[in-house]
Amino acid sequence: MADTGTVSTSNGSTKEHDGSFTAKTYKRRWWILLVFSFNNCVQNAMYNTWPPVADALQIGFGWSDSFSAVMLLMYCTAGIIGTFPVMYSIDNIGVRHGMVLSTAVSVLCSALWLVGLPLRQTWLLALGSFLNGLGSTVTSSLPTVISTSWFSVSERTTATSIASMGYLGAAVAFFAGPYISGANVTASEVINKDTLPTEFVDQLQNGVLNILYFMTALTVVGFWFTIIYFPSQPPQCPSKAQTHPRESFWPGMKHLLSNGHFWKLTLAFNLPNGIFNSWIPFCSVSFRSLGVDEVTSGWIGFSALLISSLLSIPISWIADRFKRKLKLFLQLANGLALALYLILALIQRGCISISDHQLSIAVLYILSIGAATCINGFIPIYYELASECAFPVDESLACALLSTLNNVFGVVFFLLLLIPALALDSEWMMWTCVGACALAVPLLFFMKENYYRLDVDTACTQTDEEYRAVAS
Repeated sequence: MADTGTVSTSNGSTKEHDGSFTAKTYKRRWWILLVFSFNNCVQNAMYNTWPPVADALQIGFGWSDSFSAVMLLMYCTAGIIGTFPVMYSIDNIGVRHGMVLSTAVSVLCSALWLVGLPLRQTWLLALGSFLNGLGSTVTSSLPTVISTSWFSVSERTTATSIASMGYLGAAVAFFAGPYISGANVTASEVINKDTLPTEFVDQLQNGVLNILYFMTALTVVGFWFTIIYFPSQPPQCPSKAQTHPRESFWPGMKHLLSNGHFWKLTLAFNLPNGIFNSWIPFCSVSFRSLGVDEVTSGWIGFSALLISSLLSIPISWIADRFKRKLKLFLQLANGLALALYLILALIQRGCISISDHQLSIAVLYILSIGAATCINGFIPIYYELASECAFPVDESLACALLSTLNNVFGVVFFLLLLIPALALDSEWMMWTCVGACALAVPLLFFMKENYYRLDVDTACTQTDEEYRAVAS
């Protein structure tokens, strides 16, 4: 057995020795993680800009709920079309240039929105959403690349959780919608929108424009953070797995397409996650039938995404201590999410009746936060297990495939929203979430977990050929 040890250097970095290999981490890794996570949050905030103010858009601009669905549809379509070309480009130009282009595209998106909204040119708004979807292909595909490139094995899952906290940005959009805009719209005002005073309508129009100014400021800050300092990789690797050669783009793609266990995990992740994160921006529409106003729905969505994003850090910290039990974590979380969704669906159906309005609001808070935590709080574990299952395929390619399928489910969900009958009756949304979690149960059960990347870090000698034989 080779001698191992850990040494702290004078500049605050840490070295780990294992025989002839020396792993090293740098203090600057926290800046890299902060900048990446910030930009991920900003792009998710822009993704969720429109649905939380759907009622204000109906009154102020005469745009139905379908407008918000189209905006999210454009975002997801861009993710489907652009993910693999963007990942192929990053494979050649490096992570830094990819991040600079990603944040620059977000700035361009916000500029198009600022021009398009006052002119009421919806095609400019839709083009902006498409560009934001293109830019987000970088941040949605690279969380495990950032954690593997900069963080040690003991910090990797925790770092992935922080890098993938984009839904924290979506939570900010729930807050920004009603409070920055001042768009406190009730269900009765939507019904009687033709009788509302002109001053109130003008206030809503200016409020929505203020949201776009806020989003623009965030994109500019994220762009300059990236320009200031964001190298593609550290001078020295933090773990053995990072030094292991990765398969190039096309061989890696072929390997993933033939990896049955990776596909089971991918579907088990994207069925609940893709459907839930397509539904949560429209929770104000979904809860409207229960007499919940837009501001309260916004707070429910904000609380659900905020708490689930923050809880992903301690959940990942615990998972870092049980490296070879990730599948069990996911099975428990998915089972609990299924139960919570089912209760929500039964409440909306009227099978469970709560007479007290304040108590019903509290129940919606608890169930929504619990479901969001079981879905979004475990995203980093899905990313890590997918990277383990796909290794030696590059982590960016594995996560790109996860995010692409996530966008596919989003496109299907938003297309359903464009059907007039389904747009009027939102009950199907919740039952879709129930069905998605139910389908994930057998997928996780039959999926075989592999930890080849972790084996490399723990000095196991399994060959690539032996790994493929197990994975297949």
